[in-house]
Amino acid sequence: MMMKPEVSADPNSVNIDAQNRHVAQQAGLDQDLESQVPPRYGPFTVTTLGVILVLLMTVVVWILI
Repeated sequence: MMMKPEVSADPNSVNIDAQNRHVAQQAGLDQDLESQVPPRYGPFTVTTLGVILVLLMTVVVWILI
């Protein structure tokens, strides 16, 4: 089965694409979005879980004494 040759893009659009890539690189917008993963837990959640953990440990120590 013969494959058709790829259709070449319009030279003007290729030039515009190259300019857009260059501008994105200059502005730092071309970074991989997957590398910018937000934290799973925020500071409030971590603090709340820490307080709950301390309270549970205190209750366990209180019961064992």
